[in-house]
Amino acid sequence: MTRLAPKLEVIRALFARSGNQCAFPGCVQPLVNHKNQLIGQVCHIEAATPGGERYNQRQTDEERRDYKNLLLLCYPHHVETNDVNEFPVERIISIKLNHESIFEKSDFKIDEPELTRLVSEMEKYWENVERLNSIEHSFEELAFRVNAKDSFFDLIESARGATVDIENLLDRLHQSDHKLLDDFNDLLSYKNIDPDLFLDIPYYQNTFKIRNWEDHNIATPNLLNRLRIDLVHIEVKYLEEYLKTSSNDLLAKDRLDRVKITLTELAQYAIHVD
Repeated sequence: MTRLAPKLEVIRALFARSGNQCAFPGCVQPLVNHKNQLIGQVCHIEAATPGGERYNQRQTDEERRDYKNLLLLCYPHHVETNDVNEFPVERIISIKLNHESIFEKSDFKIDEPELTRLVSEMEKYWENVERLNSIEHSFEELAFRVNAKDSFFDLIESARGATVDIENLLDRLHQSDHKLLDDFNDLLSYKNIDPDLFLDIPYYQNTFKIRNWEDHNIATPNLLNRLRIDLVHIEVKYLEEYLKTSSNDLLAKDRLDRVKITLTELAQYAIHVD
């Protein structure tokens, strides 16, 4: 999926109502400096691509680059507003509207060549990211693919699938360590050494018998449970924010109801293995 850059007329309107100031409350950092260089950033309220802050899968690509979904911020406040818990969609929209109401009659205009350069630069950047992850990757055949078309739910399911794969891998290692003593005894037999010679060694001193016992029986289940809980927690947080602006999405509502129950049960009953 190619990320669409904002249209020139949209960027022009954003700057016209900006007063050449960052939209964040109380910030007077200019967006264009005295050399007519752009030092501010065009920011999405709801992210342009999956995985971004406040991404809304129900938006169209045109809606994502529309005037209503964009605001102008300085770099530090762009970073700060990436905290979706502190800055949900409604708060960012309020920040945008309050700022623009102050400069509604502003006659500030960004230099047209600079505006054209900005739009072109954004288009090239996202095309470059796609290209670097595919045809220009240093090891294309071995590259981890970043599929921009994946939704939040696709990513969550992928992470859960990876958790299962990790669990299966750790289980195979557990079984291999469990079989280690038998393998050692077989090796002794090949050399005509009686394995019973080691029967007087207590089990807790026999490293072949208790190989990585704590890692397999304590650390592994605790880490896997922590990961599963975090994934459910992330999904609840995401759906909570998503439904604030998409309250008519019945599938998302149903999913939120189900994962809330799951997280509630985990919060009450999940325990550490000790």
